[in-house]
Amino acid sequence: MAVTRAPGAQHPSPNPWVAALTPAVHGALDRSVAEENGVSPDHVLDFSANGNVIGPPEAVGPAIAGVDVTRYPDRRAAMLARALEERHGVTPSAVVVGNGSTEMIWSVARAYLAPGDVALVVGPTYGEYAAASAAMGAEVCDSAVMNDVGGATPHVAAREDEVAASVRRRLEHVRPRVAWICHPNNPTGAPFPVWALPEFAAASPGTLFVVDEAYLPLCDALASALPAVAGGRVVMLRSLTKDLALAGLRVGYAVAAPGVADALRRVTPPWSVSSVAQAAALAALADDEHARRARAAVTAARAHLSDGLQRLGLHPRPSVANFVLVRVGDGPAVARRLLELGCAVRDCTSFGLPECIRIGVRAIHEQERLLAALASVLRNEG
Repeated sequence: MAVTRAPGAQHPSPNPWVAALTPAVHGALDRSVAEENGVSPDHVLDFSANGNVIGPPEAVGPAIAGVDVTRYPDRRAAMLARALEERHGVTPSAVVVGNGSTEMIWSVARAYLAPGDVALVVGPTYGEYAAASAAMGAEVCDSAVMNDVGGATPHVAAREDEVAASVRRRLEHVRPRVAWICHPNNPTGAPFPVWALPEFAAASPGTLFVVDEAYLPLCDALASALPAVAGGRVVMLRSLTKDLALAGLRVGYAVAAPGVADALRRVTPPWSVSSVAQAAALAALADDEHARRARAAVTAARAHLSDGLQRLGLHPRPSVANFVLVRVGDGPAVARRLLELGCAVRDCTSFGLPECIRIGVRAIHEQERLLAALASVLRNEG
């Protein structure tokens, strides 16, 4: 598609929509922000990122130590892709591995979006869906159907029916080229009705549905979008940085029908997953017992955190994920005060929820420290 540029320019100019782009906001402790607030980053408990409580499998350390870093990595992480294909029972060439699931988000955007296209973001949710779509010149349409925080919450089945109906209406209205879905959703912790995907595909035949399941492996008995992938209209994204605690190594992947997967490979840079990351992921995937223990630890920590928040008089949003969203009044102010007390949480202003914070689960003794700090902040803030 041709792009109109200013005539007579003396220097190469970026695409006209680039000047309006803003980076997505993320969790994880920013050391410079901590230092600006007079806090040593080394003494801060980071609840702003979402992990698995127990850390990586033991085999990861030896696997990393055995890597010959003088050699180039496999440019497409073929061994890891095959292991993931076997794990999910999908056809060969259905898995594309990347530098975290975020790279896969950008690969989908590069392959399927262009100026004039519409991208539907089922939000409030992870900011990279909108960022990647806008970077391709697409029009981003946000639909805040997952926004249900605090107060009375409908029965899960009734809520999923409501979400499905809202998404169906948005699809019929905007006819997007790509629809971005987070399951379970970040930051609300709510599941998405993936059972409705075939209905959505029939209602909007020109749409590719991207279901980001970065947190799903840490959830108990949550349905996946995987069965819908074979039809060629759904892409499932997964991250190994959450359930296997490999955030510093950046490994994620997409599962798609072969034709879709081939398109994603064509736009994903080679060598984007390091040899160290590939070795660590292969070693971690072999430890099925670790995955079970991680899910159990997350479930216990989430229950402890939610109970503690309720004892403080708060109303955390029911969550199936490894984080909890809770309304605290002034999210930025509470987050800033907690940081001063050595606990980093996610201020949810960037999600359009400035009255909320998101708290990632950690070990229970660390959560006790957070709850004590939060109690102090709430007393002082009134």
